[in-house]
This record gives sequence, structure tokens and C-alpha cells, in this order.
Amino acid sequence: MATPQYQLIMRSGPNPGKTFLLEKEENLLGRDLANDIVVSELEVSRRHVRFMIKDDRVLVEDLGSTNGTFLNGERISTAQELQSGDAITLGEEIVLVFQEEELEEEEPYVVMQEPETVQPAAPAPETYQPQPDLADYPQPQPVAVVEEPEAEPEHIPDIRDRIQKEDRGKRGMPTWLLILIVAIVVLVLVIAVTLWFMPESWWCAIDIFNLIPACPTL
Repeated sequence: MATPQYQLIMRSGPNPGKTFLLEKEENLLGRDLANDIVVSELEVSRRHVRFMIKDDRVLVEDLGSTNGTFLNGERISTAQELQSGDAITLGEEIVLVFQEEELEEEEPYVVMQEPETVQPAAPAPETYQPQPDLADYPQPQPVAVVEEPEAEPEHIPDIRDRIQKEDRGKRGMPTWLLILIVAIVVLVLVIAVTLWFMPESWWCAIDIFNLIPACPTL
């Protein structure tokens, strides 16, 4: 199915040969950058002309430009229908040629691919593995277990030696004799200290034989 395409080709002006497509229902042309088609020339007004697409027809209308719009050499004041090949002149030097082309829409090409048939893989043949006879293998021989004597802890001889030494010390001197010797030594020390610090009057009191000259005679 053919689809019409409308375009303007600049024959003379700042960009000869440049093509402008009319893609909207209303396309504005002028010097202002807000227009759909911008032609930066002083003889082109800010909003110079309008191209309208209605029911497969293209109309051109001047928007009150200063230098005017001419269709095939004649100045227009109302909307005019365009035909392919018409020349639109803006001012004196800007010439645009209107063209209509038919575009053939390409139908999408669909490649039908036949589904691939996958052949199931044949099962692999089972191979018989003969089972080994246990009689062919040497039987394990019983191993004799030898129990080792348990080693005594290393600290046992030290404890025994200590006990033997204590027994020898006890056997050398009886306990009662050792206590008696200690008591005698303590008693002697107490008597010696008492005699050393005893006052002279006490010595005179116990001097039975009057051996101390300083003591008074009775």
C-alpha cells in the first residue's frame, strides 16, 4: 500500500538542495526558531507561511508576511492547494519546490522455518561386566595382638623415695624423746631469763647461806 510523502526542496536561498519534510497536519515556516521550518533570511518574516495537510491535500497560506508569498509567480492572499512541482517564492530570492512522492510500504517478510525433528538417541547397549570371584583373591590372615605391659607413671619412684626418707627419720629418734628435749631446753631458758632479770632483794631472800655480801644479816 502506497503512502504519500510531502516535502519542500529549496531551489534558491541560504541552503540550496535542502529538503524539508511536511510531517504534521500544520507546518509553520519562518525566521523564528519556534517554527517547524526555519529559514534564517531577513526577507522572511518571523511567521511567514503555513502548510496544511487535509484529506490528502496540501494547502499553503500566507500569514500576513511583509514581503509576501508567491505561488508559481502570483502573490497569494488566501489558502491555495499545492500540486507536485509547484514553486513557492518567499520575498524575492527564496524559492521552494513542492513535491509529492508515493512510498511503498514493504510487507514484512516472514521466513517460515520447518520445525526440526529431533531423533531420540538410541540407548547404549549394556555391556555385561563379569563379577569377580572372591575365591581368586587371597584371604586376609589374622594378626596376633601382643599386649604391652602398662608403664608405671614416672612420678611414682619419687613418691616412694620421699616416703622411705620420712620413715627413716622417724625411726632414728622417737617422738616422745624429741618432745622431752625441747621441753627441757625451754625450761632452762625460762629459768635463766628469770634469774638474770630478778631484783637483788629477791636474791637476798633466797640466799640461804649468806653468800652475797650486800644482803643484810639477820
